[in-house]
Amino acid sequence: MNELRYASEVKNSSAYKAISADIDRGEFSHAYFILSEDKDAVDTLFALIAMKAYCPTACGSCAECHKVLVRSKPDVKYLAEGNENFTVAEMAEVTEDAGMTAFEGGRKLYFFKNFENLADAPQNKLLKTLEEPFDKVHFILSAASTATVLPTVLSRVKQVTLAAFPTEEIKSALIKSGVPAERAERGARLSQGSLTRAREFAVDEDFARHVEEVTDLLTELKSTADVYRFLKEGIFTKERIERTLSMFEVVFHSVMSYHLGLPLLLEEKKQAIAEIAGAYSLAAVGEATEVILTCRARLKANCNATNVADYLLLKLPEVKYKCRSSLA
Repeated sequence: MNELRYASEVKNSSAYKAISADIDRGEFSHAYFILSEDKDAVDTLFALIAMKAYCPTACGSCAECHKVLVRSKPDVKYLAEGNENFTVAEMAEVTEDAGMTAFEGGRKLYFFKNFENLADAPQNKLLKTLEEPFDKVHFILSAASTATVLPTVLSRVKQVTLAAFPTEEIKSALIKSGVPAERAERGARLSQGSLTRAREFAVDEDFARHVEEVTDLLTELKSTADVYRFLKEGIFTKERIERTLSMFEVVFHSVMSYHLGLPLLLEEKKQAIAEIAGAYSLAAVGEATEVILTCRARLKANCNATNVADYLLLKLPEVKYKCRSSLA
């Protein structure tokens, strides 16, 4: 029997409780939009919603829950799970399928992960089905942001935010899943409420080296003339760039905390953080954070790692010097 790593934590979330309560009241909406960039939590929430749709308690051990967990339930479909382009033709197949009788005679569920990656055309193709829903057919969409989601789609779904998880709850979940306590504490501390980020940082065997690489880069990147040298660094490979962006976020979070006199996420790197804070004002940190968010958006839009790294390394000196007048 498969098990959900974070079932108890996500069952405790307000997002799951709200949807679960709708099902219990017989008010299961034809469409939900779940806002969260926490991939692990969204995966778990999807599975729990599917189990709840067929099992009153989402027990995780009955035959119906088992079929959901091993993805053998014919009326539960997971779509657009990666960054691939989901076409109008594919959406047409989905909407046609939605109008057909369920294989097992009950509800039909369609889960769309990374819905923000869909172009306007396939979103529009889904719109008519959202406007005129079929009986016992439910669409559950998720996205890290609503920026690229059509307002007409958002107006026809019930929006639910999957909130950040408490640090101690994340630490406990990591330990329960087999992560050593010291690493679990580190992952939870750096997670910013995300189960996905927590596990990434907790299981990173070379965490200290990765922190060193990013702090060294930020102290040595003086101008755009240095970009080519850093582009060749291993931290910007296709396999590592997402983790590297997360590390940049953690370092800049510590720089912001340093400016504000708050505890640092990277207390062990206080000297390096102080040096970076001397170059990046509080205003520059805010703009650098926006640059990192743009880098993530470009990766989701299938920009290659080298182009994303090039953008990052060109923009960081720019925001640093643009905001230099606000340095303390």
